Amino acid sequence: MNKQESSDELNLSNLLFKFGRYWYLFVIIPIVLLAATWLKVQTTSPVYRFHSTIQLADRATPGSRNVQERLTPTESLNNLTSVEDEISVLSSASLVQQTLKKLDFEVSYFDVTNSFLNKLGDLKIQEHYQDAGYTVKLDTIAPQVTGVSLFLELRPDGFYHIQGEADKAYLTDMRTGTVLETIDDFTINEVVRPGQLLRTPHLTLTITPTDSVRSLPKVAKRYFVINHPDALVGEYQGKLIVEPTERFARVLRLTSKGSVASKETRFLNTLMETYVLNDLVDKNRKGSKTFEFIESQITKVADSLRRSEAALASFRASRGMVDVGVQSSSGIGKISELESQKAQLLATRRTYESVLSALRTNSSEEAVSTWASAGVNDPVLDNQLSDLAQLTSQRAGLAVSANDDNPVLQALDSRIQSRRQSLQRSLGGLIRSSDATLADITNRLASIKTAINQMPENERQMARLRTQSTLNDQNYNFLMQKRTEAALMLATNVSDKKIVDRAQLSDSTPESPKGKQLYMFAVLAGLMLPAGFLLLRDRTAQTVQSADELKRVTNAPFLGLIADAGRKIRLARMEMPRSAVTESFRTVRVNLQYVAAGPDRRVIGFTSSTSGEGKTFCCTNLAAELALSGKRTILIETDMRKPTVAGYFGFDSRHAGLSSYLNGECSLAEAIQQPDIPNLTILAAGPIPENALELLEMPRMATLIAELRKSYDYVIVDAPPLGLVSEYYILNQYTDVTIFVVRHRYTQRNMLSQVQDLAQRQTGNQQLYVLLNGVNFSSTYEYRYKRESAYYTA
Repeated sequence: MNKQESSDELNLSNLLFKFGRYWYLFVIIPIVLLAATWLKVQTTSPVYRFHSTIQLADRATPGSRNVQERLTPTESLNNLTSVEDEISVLSSASLVQQTLKKLDFEVSYFDVTNSFLNKLGDLKIQEHYQDAGYTVKLDTIAPQVTGVSLFLELRPDGFYHIQGEADKAYLTDMRTGTVLETIDDFTINEVVRPGQLLRTPHLTLTITPTDSVRSLPKVAKRYFVINHPDALVGEYQGKLIVEPTERFARVLRLTSKGSVASKETRFLNTLMETYVLNDLVDKNRKGSKTFEFIESQITKVADSLRRSEAALASFRASRGMVDVGVQSSSGIGKISELESQKAQLLATRRTYESVLSALRTNSSEEAVSTWASAGVNDPVLDNQLSDLAQLTSQRAGLAVSANDDNPVLQALDSRIQSRRQSLQRSLGGLIRSSDATLADITNRLASIKTAINQMPENERQMARLRTQSTLNDQNYNFLMQKRTEAALMLATNVSDKKIVDRAQLSDSTPESPKGKQLYMFAVLAGLMLPAGFLLLRDRTAQTVQSADELKRVTNAPFLGLIADAGRKIRLARMEMPRSAVTESFRTVRVNLQYVAAGPDRRVIGFTSSTSGEGKTFCCTNLAAELALSGKRTILIETDMRKPTVAGYFGFDSRHAGLSSYLNGECSLAEAIQQPDIPNLTILAAGPIPENALELLEMPRMATLIAELRKSYDYVIVDAPPLGLVSEYYILNQYTDVTIFVVRHRYTQRNMLSQVQDLAQRQTGNQQLYVLLNGVNFSSTYEYRYKRESAYYTA
């Protein structure tokens, strides 16, 4: 196993050790999340998925194809249905709104069940539709307050008690969806008889019980909500999905989700029925206009026919004539033929003018309908009008989902305008050509009539009346035939769309909430959250976490570590003789005796980066351990700004000490104190001076260290922290060994730069060591085995 693999294994083991230390988090958090998930599952109404399918035909169905071929012969050949356009229409807000107007969804009914969960609040709520035990009929003409829960209670006297309140409510016009007024602090408290109209400034409705009201189970509460029309449209449009069943398929699948099956299936079915009905209405509109035009023409021609027949009969009766002479038959026949040609030409010209007028007023559909109903055979105009109709149909389909700024829509508009102008030029030319032909026929008729005028007057008038009657009869028969054809086409016209499958439940398993998945997610989240938290805390920790980290950050040798003794322990050897902390001081004392052996290693200074790292605790206990091992040891407290050593041994902090000696106020014998520990002498800081730094710089301090070096085996110097004051840089000239105390999970990593700075200041035989204090063996993987170290303590 190489070094990298060993390191990885150690990191993984360390990670598992940390997880094991906080095992309770991996139990409590999953249990809490599972309980919350269970509560969510129990209080959420199951939502199911419903679907239906509808088919789009490639072309018109047989009945409507007949209409299209007769009215616009070439249009039906190119009028393919765009799937994307139809999907846009099916999912459009206008169609959904039209559908919802046919349904009674403006009021939603809810029950707060008697579940024990509802003792915590209205958590478990069930929606009803047509089985709530009552129905609410709104007066849609009057404004209604929307979005407020109106609680309903059936009193023993048979009356309904309605009450509700809201911080903010909206008075809405139910016909248009317009908010008429915003009501702050809305409240209602009314009693109404079943079936009686309740009229208030904010509500106008009637509550009627159903036959099933007595068979309904008892519930905690019943309430209903009046839905805002626009919000209801947005809700159903938002959950409606329309898509092809397969790629390039012309069968569309409509999908919706909801908790009440009867509402969702009825919505989908009504939506498809409305869509098919709208398609049929659009197709019949064109045929209806043609039928109406023919009807109006038949009325006019029938009236002319009656007048001409009456005139012919009256002329015969008054003149006693039965038939015209043979001499007039040839001329009358020519006149009849020319008059017929003229009538047809005039009808054609009127058709041209009607189509031209429709085009000039931008009514393309009316132009196509007028042309188709006239029955004029002109292939060129047929093709041009067919192209115009196709372009107009494409623009109508695109306009459903695009606005006027759409480039495709603007291109279609340009093409439609160009086609319309071309048709206008063609029709203008045809009208001028018809006028020329009419002028020629008129001249020929005038010539023939001049010849006939030479016949006897009675025969001439008889021929004229018969010709007029014949022409009217022919026109009448022609229009009646067209009327029959138009009526037949309307009767056989059907929609191109067909409902394939009516709405049904897609799956018996709820779409949401998915209990098993949620429970699994809760367990995974319950395990990942504490793991992530511990990893994040470990990665973002700015304090020293282990001895390995000290070795990586600093070049100073590692002296050892001190177990965590708690804040109240002073002298571990006296208070906790058989403990891990006492044993760790023994171990460090042995290491210290090795590195500080010899007469030139007697002065040992202790410092740290800041207060609270246990510097005084470590030097005091190590001094006691050295003294108990038989070494004559003196502890000097040079931290005269914040002295604490006296408290460790129960001395009076006002007793003369180092500050008194350096000021010349007492002798060394008067300043030192003897604790109950053999071989140990204490020179506490004494009274706090105002010039601590100047006292340490005095020659008297150097003389003191030199005298003590001769008299004791070890001189322990408790110095101030480096990060707060600069006294240690003065004391460093007197010390042989410097011990920098770092507290586990307390000292900031960035403070370790002071160790490097201090190492650079070491001169000659001076040495610097790092001591790790306050290590909790139970929470540190690399020292977990030391938890039982006290077992071996003598």
